[in-house]
Amino acid sequence: MPAPYSYDLRQKAIEAFQSGEGKSDVCRMFNISRNTLDLWLKRREETGDYQAI
Repeated sequence: MPAPYSYDLRQKAIEAFQSGEGKSDVCRMFNISRNTLDLWLKRREETGDYQAI
């Protein structure tokens, strides 16, 4: 199993998206998959945090 992404990376990616960057652009900037970003955004919406479970 791969190591989880750092909390700092998650925070920066979500902040970039919330500041107006498109999802595809954020994924390219941080070298993450669209599915990963969607998961983080969903987790943020549901729990108020984006820490790995």
